[in-house]
Amino acid sequence: MPAVQTIVLFMAAVLALNVTPGPSIAYVMSRSFGQGRTAGLVSALGLGTGSLLHAIAATLGLSAIVAYSPMAYAVVKYLGAAYLVYLGVGLLRQRAVRLADAVPLQLSLSRVYWQGALTEILNPKIALFFLSFLPQFVDPARGSVAGQTLLFGLLFHVTGVPINMLVAVAGSAIAAWFSLNPVLERIRNWLSGTVLIGLGVRLALSERR
Repeated sequence: MPAVQTIVLFMAAVLALNVTPGPSIAYVMSRSFGQGRTAGLVSALGLGTGSLLHAIAATLGLSAIVAYSPMAYAVVKYLGAAYLVYLGVGLLRQRAVRLADAVPLQLSLSRVYWQGALTEILNPKIALFFLSFLPQFVDPARGSVAGQTLLFGLLFHVTGVPINMLVAVAGSAIAAWFSLNPVLERIRNWLSGTVLIGLGVRLALSERR
């Protein structure tokens, strides 16, 4: 069991990381902004699931395959980028609908959930993050390394998921304001789709560090 001081330090670090604007926040904001609060909240849960799977993979050592195999890293990266672009193009092609009707009429929430999870799973940078970040807080003298790694992986989501859900609520509030203006309402999907495509391009062009 890690020392209490280590856990407090870890929680402070991940809180700072999770509130820093990044791809996850942009993804949830885009979903909520374009398809409503429920879609945003479900997307946040999907991202959390994908991230948790990465934490488990890091515990089991599977992330090392992505970390040390350039080919595996490239395959996962380009699949993830292509998937984000695919989702973004789908939003660009989707007919604009009233925000209140967007989720029940246009979306299966289970599909939204799994899209979020798959988006996170196909991001190799998340795998590298957990593989490099979690071990910094592990003390072999205090018990099982795998057990401590998994614990920190779980604790990461204590702040990560709630923050993304708050972002989803904020995104839906902004979308509701857009809905008051017919012109802005028509460009909601365009803005959301453009963000997703931008995230895909960013991932595809990112370098391995």
